[in-house]
Amino acid sequence: MKDSKVSVLVGEDVVTVKREGSNRAVMAKVLGKVSVDGVEVVCLDRLVHESHEQQFGEWTLAGAVTTLLSRPLAMPIAVTA
Repeated sequence: MKDSKVSVLVGEDVVTVKREGSNRAVMAKVLGKVSVDGVEVVCLDRLVHESHEQQFGEWTLAGAVTTLLSRPLAMPIAVTA
């Protein structure tokens, strides 16, 4: 199976998913965002992935009725003086 390139833009209230080679974007409303144990999870109001898709770049995909996007939170860079 060929991996498709997908861009994910997460806004405050909306997530936009654009697949390479397609001229249409899929949009979904953000139902909520949670950060737990170094992982950020964004819950959407609809599916934006297909059953064979498990990853969109840094985002891991889950869900059968709605899509849950999750990714590790960026670690802060220590600054020494």
